[in-house]
Amino acid sequence: MNRFNQLLIAALVVQIIIAGGIYISNQAPAAEQMHMALLSTDSNTIDRITIDEGDDKHTVLSKVDGIWQLPDYHQLPASRSKVDEILAKLESTHSGWPVATTASSRERFQVADKNYQKKISVGKGDDALQTLYLGTSPGFRQLHVRRAGEDEVYVVKLNSYEFPSQHTSWLDTALLQPGGDITSLQGSDFVLNKQGDGWQLAEGDGEAVKQEIDKLINSLARVSVQGVAEKTLDNTDYVLTVKAAGNTLQYRLFKDGNDHYISRNDYVQTFKINQSDYEKITGQNVTQLVKRIDVEDQSAIAESEYTNSEAKLTTPSTEQE
Repeated sequence: MNRFNQLLIAALVVQIIIAGGIYISNQAPAAEQMHMALLSTDSNTIDRITIDEGDDKHTVLSKVDGIWQLPDYHQLPASRSKVDEILAKLESTHSGWPVATTASSRERFQVADKNYQKKISVGKGDDALQTLYLGTSPGFRQLHVRRAGEDEVYVVKLNSYEFPSQHTSWLDTALLQPGGDITSLQGSDFVLNKQGDGWQLAEGDGEAVKQEIDKLINSLARVSVQGVAEKTLDNTDYVLTVKAAGNTLQYRLFKDGNDHYISRNDYVQTFKINQSDYEKITGQNVTQLVKRIDVEDQSAIAESEYTNSEAKLTTPSTEQE
C-alpha cells in the first residue's frame, strides 16, 4: 500500500469519526426528549389544578392548608387519592417522539390553543406553571397531547376519561364517614354507649346485640355521598347521633320518591346517597340493636330455673337405687 492510499484511508477514518460525533450530538437532545416527563413541574409545588372541557364545562381543584378542595362546588373536600393519582400519571408519562409539529396538525388532533378536547392547567397560587392540551385518541389508551408554548404533538399512554371536568367526579365521597372510633349511638328509641369491647344500653332493661351494632357502625364507616342535593327537603325519616373521635355528629336521613338523602350537622349541604346505604342505616332500630327482656320473661326464666333445681333435688340417683 503506497503512501497516497494510506492518506486516503486516514482521511476516511477522520470523516467517519466526525460524522459519528455529529450523529451522537444530534441524538442527545432526541434522547433527552424521549425521556422528558409530560409534566415537567414538581407536583409538590402544585396547589391549583384546572380541567377545562370547553362549553363552560370545567372544574377547579385547590389545595388549602394541605387539603384539596372544590372552590366552585360549595368549597367541599376533593378526593386526595384521585388528585395524587392524576399528578403521578402526568409525572410518570413521557412524551416520546413527536408525531407532528405543524399548526394544521394541532387543529386536526384538537390540541390547539382554541381547539382542544381538554385543557389541564397547573399552578401555584396565582402563578401558572404549566398547561397541557389533550386531544383525539388514535387508539386504545392513546392520546394526542401538546404542551402549551410548544409546536410538538405527542401520542402518550393516557385516557381522556381519567381527567373528568365534573365536580362530582372529584368530590370526596367519604366526607360524611365518622372518621374515628364510635363510642356512642343514639336513635329515637335507644342510647348505646361503648364499654370496653362491648356495648351497654343507657336506659331500660335489655342486652345490646353487638353483631347488629357492628352492622350499623360498618354502614356509617362506608357511607358514600353521590353529590349535593339540588333541592332542600325539610322532612326527616331517621335521626342518628354519633359520638366519634371527640365529635358529636348528628345524621338525618330521608327520602323523596326514589331518591335518598343524608345530612350532617357540620355541613350546610344535603347530599344524595344510594338506596342501599339509606336502608342499611335506617333499618337499625332498637328492635335489632337491643334484645329486650320484659318482666314476664324474667319471671318465666326464674320459675324455669327454680323448677329445674327442685327436680334435681327430688330425683333419686342411680347409685342410691
